[in-house]
Amino acid sequence: MTARYDWPDGRTSYQVLIDTDGTTSKSHRTFWWPHEGLRVAHRSAAEPTTAAGQGGDLLRPPRRVKLA
Repeated sequence: MTARYDWPDGRTSYQVLIDTDGTTSKSHRTFWWPHEGLRVAHRSAAEPTTAAGQGGDLLRPPRRVKLA
């Protein structure tokens, strides 16, 4: 799983990286959960959180300053 999206209407979608043709090239696909083709492979040991800086939040990138 690459990403999880929680929608305001209560739906959940997951973005996964899959190998569609048996080669080494992979593609991202987004699926609604539950989906008949997806299942839980293993559960995380971490508790879910919405606290800033935890639970997958990315740090703010540095500002780009244009030098004269």
